[in-house]
Amino acid sequence: MADVLDFDRPLNPDLPSRRPLAELLTLAAPTIAQMASYTLMQFADTWMLSIVGDLEATAAGAAGMVMFCMLGFGFGVLLVVNTLVSQSFGRTDYASTGRYLWQGLWFGSAFGLGTIVLFPFADGIFLAMGHEPRLAGLEAQYLRVVVLGGAVKLASTAMGQFLLGIHRPMIVFLAAVAGVAVNLLLNWLLIYGNWGFPAMGVAGAAWGTNGSVAVELLVMLAYVWRPRFAAQFNTRDWHPRWAMQKTMLRIGLPAGCQLVADVGAWTVFMTVVIAGFGTAAFAANNFAFRYMHVSFMPAIGVGAAVTALVGRYIGAGRLDLAERRAHLGFAVCAVYMLACGVFFFVCRHALVAFFSEDPEVQRIGEVLMIFLAAYQIFDAMFIVYVGALRGAGDTLVPVVVQGVLVWLLVVGGGLLAARYAPQYGVSGPWTLTTIFGAVLGIYLLVRFQRGRWKSIRLHPEERGFDAVVPASASSLPEAEA
Repeated sequence: MADVLDFDRPLNPDLPSRRPLAELLTLAAPTIAQMASYTLMQFADTWMLSIVGDLEATAAGAAGMVMFCMLGFGFGVLLVVNTLVSQSFGRTDYASTGRYLWQGLWFGSAFGLGTIVLFPFADGIFLAMGHEPRLAGLEAQYLRVVVLGGAVKLASTAMGQFLLGIHRPMIVFLAAVAGVAVNLLLNWLLIYGNWGFPAMGVAGAAWGTNGSVAVELLVMLAYVWRPRFAAQFNTRDWHPRWAMQKTMLRIGLPAGCQLVADVGAWTVFMTVVIAGFGTAAFAANNFAFRYMHVSFMPAIGVGAAVTALVGRYIGAGRLDLAERRAHLGFAVCAVYMLACGVFFFVCRHALVAFFSEDPEVQRIGEVLMIFLAAYQIFDAMFIVYVGALRGAGDTLVPVVVQGVLVWLLVVGGGLLAARYAPQYGVSGPWTLTTIFGAVLGIYLLVRFQRGRWKSIRLHPEERGFDAVVPASASSLPEAEA
C-alpha cells in the first residue's frame, strides 16, 4: 500500500507486470469501492429506517430508486471520464487529463442541478404510481432532500473516474470509506434525533446521504487541488471546452442510455408492478433489492476491469489475451455470485427478518430471496460479457437488445402477470424477471463467443472509450506475453 499512498511518486502510465488474476482484481477493487459506497449508504438508510418502521424504510428505498433513475444518464456519461483521462494519461498528455476532469464536473453539475425540477412534483410522482398517501408523502420527503445533492453526487462520480484514470485508486477508496462513515453518523444523529439534533426520520436519512456524498467529493478535491498535483495534471484548468464536451457525450451516450433504460425499467417494476400487490409486498421487495445491490456491486467492479483489459489487449494486438481476460472475469464473478445465491437461499429467513418483524413481509421476502438466488449467475454473465463487448467497441446492439428485453419481459410481462395472474403474487412478475436475466446473459455470452468483436476497428479518437488501461507491449504479464 505504501506505493499507492506515495502521492508524488514518478509517473508511469504503464501498469506493472502481474499475474492475470491479480491484474483483474487490482483494476476491479477501486471501482467496487466507489460504487459500493453509495449502495452501502442506501443499505444503511434502509436498515436504520426499518427501526423506525417498515413504511419509512420502504419510502427511502423507492425514492432512492427514482432519484437514481433520474441521475442514470449522467452516471453513464461520466463513466467515460475514466476512459478519456486514461487515454490521455497513456499518451503522457497530462494537461488533457485535468481538462477532461473539468468537462465531467461541468456536465455532472449541470445535469444534477437539472434534477431539482422534481422538487415541486415529488408528491404527485408517487401518488401517480398508485402508492398510498402516507407512503407517498414519506417518499416525497426523501426525494425533495436528495435532489438537492444530485449535482454533488455526479461531480463526485466525475472526480472518482478521473482519479481511476490516472491510477490513483487508493484516494477513491479512502473517499468512499469516509463517505460511508459520515453517512452512518449523520443517520444516527438525524433519523433518531441524538445529541440534541431533531428526529427527522426519512428526511434525516436523505440529509445523511447528501452529507456523505459531499464529504466523498471534498476528500478527492483536497487531493487534486494540491499545487504540485495541479501543476502535473492541470486540475485547475476549469474552462469549459466544447470540443471535449462533444467527445465525452458522443462516446458516453450509449452507456448513459443503457443505464437509463435499465434503471428506469427496474424502477417501474419495483414502484408500480410489485407495489400493486400491496405495501407488504412493496416493503419485502425493497428489502430484497438491498441484498441484490450488495451482491452485484463487486461484479460491476469486475465488469469494469474486464472492459479495461479487453480494450487494452485489443490495442496491443493480443486478441487471445482479451478473450481470456473476459472469461477469467466471468469465472471470478460466477464463483462470487453463486456463493451469494447459496447464501440468499439458505439464510433467506434471517436476511428478511433483519429488516422486518412483520410476518407477511417476511413470508413474501423469503420467496423473493429464492428468485434472487436463481438470478445471480445470469447477472454475473450479463455484467461481465457486456463489459467485454464494450471493451471491444461493440455497444449499440447489446444496448438495444437489453433495452427491448427489460421493458418487454420485466415491465410488460410483469404488468401482465400482475393483472391476469394475480393469484401467483410476486412470483409471477419475478419468474419473468428471472427469464429476462437468463436470456440476456446467455445472449451476451454467445455474442462474445462468436467473436465478431475481433474485427471491430475503432477510430483513434474513439479508441479510449474501450481501452481504459493504456496498452503497451512492455506491460503485458510475463506469464502470457
